[in-house]
Amino acid sequence: MATAATTIHDLAFVKIHQVEMMFLPSAWRAAPSVSLTWHQFDFPPTPNVAPKVPGVYAFVATPNIFNFDYAGGLFYVGKATSLHNRISAYIAEIGKDFAVSGRPAIWSMLNQWNGHLRYFYVTTATVEAAENLEEEMIEAFRPPFNKQYKAATTSRVMRAFS
Repeated sequence: MATAATTIHDLAFVKIHQVEMMFLPSAWRAAPSVSLTWHQFDFPPTPNVAPKVPGVYAFVATPNIFNFDYAGGLFYVGKATSLHNRISAYIAEIGKDFAVSGRPAIWSMLNQWNGHLRYFYVTTATVEAAENLEEEMIEAFRPPFNKQYKAATTSRVMRAFS
């Protein structure tokens, strides 16, 4: 028989692994049609093979079961002046004490789904191009770990009820 403490623990465990995803076909249709060559590898990579150039990257959670690659979800999109340096910073977050992490949401993503993340990246000619592509991707995909998307959504909702 489950006790109240067990039930609370189970609910807390489920809650920290719950990720709200948004699928918005109108945002997909509004996104520019761009042909990109994506590179990917399991995260964390050994060794770090990301190039030292600007680009956009994405973290995708993949369960790695049933040989069904499409069961995952896009968690985060970011830009980097050096993809190599950025992924090194993410690798440093794995196993780090939560209390000293400067990015709690990212720490949570990297540590809770460690072993089930794929890292995708595309290089860009300039940092400005990376910034533009990142913005377009966040607007189209609305990844759950992108704070700037959550802040913008919250702001729009709050203005609607003001």
